[in-house]
Amino acid sequence: TLSEAFAERRVKKQYLAVTIGNPGEDQWINKPIGRHPTHRQRMRVVPDPSSSMATRGQARLTGPKSAAAMKQGRPALSHIHTIHYDGKLSIVQVKIATGRTHQIRVHLQDHGTPVYGDDVYGLSDWNKALSSRKGILRPLLHAQRLEIDHPVTGENMIFEAKVADDMMGVIKAIWPAGEKLEIL
Repeated sequence: TLSEAFAERRVKKQYLAVTIGNPGEDQWINKPIGRHPTHRQRMRVVPDPSSSMATRGQARLTGPKSAAAMKQGRPALSHIHTIHYDGKLSIVQVKIATGRTHQIRVHLQDHGTPVYGDDVYGLSDWNKALSSRKGILRPLLHAQRLEIDHPVTGENMIFEAKVADDMMGVIKAIWPAGEKLEIL
């Protein structure tokens, strides 16, 4: 079934994002994601309990619920490829092997290159500038391509979605003048 294909990670998912900073040419981010221990609506990369930073964070937390939260987290794997970086912003292609809640946004934020316009995981000063200059009030993250085998016929099916005009306007501003823009 279709739900089994998603559960068994047989669906290929590709996204396009505009990030603050440059996440790198070809990066794999393999870090577990779990609920934030105090902001339950948010997700976060779960720290490695063996690292000194995680240990310091754990010392500030109290009670068994917080200790359990430090250990929780589900595997999450994202492949990040920077298409273009203009010195401030990047156009990034992201392929995910897992489908955790807010996975791309959390991984990019943890990597130090949050999604532009993301009020939950992003940088508020940058987001305010995006809002006032372009009128954009959302994360610049786009589900670009989904590839799956049909559950009955086995036929390979590819679904692609055009980038929204607001996001395309930002992408065009980042893209080098005179170069052909080859993004949906």
